[in-house]
Amino acid sequence: MSAPLRVLVVEDETMIADYIADVLEEAGHEVVGIAATGAKAIEFLDELNPDAVLLDITLKGSMNGIAVAEVARTRGVPHLFISGSGDPLTRAAADATQPLGFLQKPFKPDDLGRFFQTLTGDQQR
Repeated sequence: MSAPLRVLVVEDETMIADYIADVLEEAGHEVVGIAATGAKAIEFLDELNPDAVLLDITLKGSMNGIAVAEVARTRGVPHLFISGSGDPLTRAAADATQPLGFLQKPFKPDDLGRFFQTLTGDQQR
């Protein structure tokens, strides 16, 4: 594997956030923080300088994951959505942030791993 990525997880459901963190760490990446709100995610973007952000769309507080993704994009931080929302308008708004991709919940660990392999350039042939 190439150098591990430093990943910020933005997810308001603790059990899901912990599961995502476990999957990432088992794949050899470092989870630099877990944020349940958009405001905390922005704070972590500034403080922790992650290589990538993994986002849910629906978050606690007034800021959603799409707004966080816009900030990440303007700072040049790649992001990936994981969401249970299948709403076409929400998906279109998420796609407008130019994400690496969009995983529908529930997802398989291998699906998440493929996105990060693409990001690290560590694709198996």
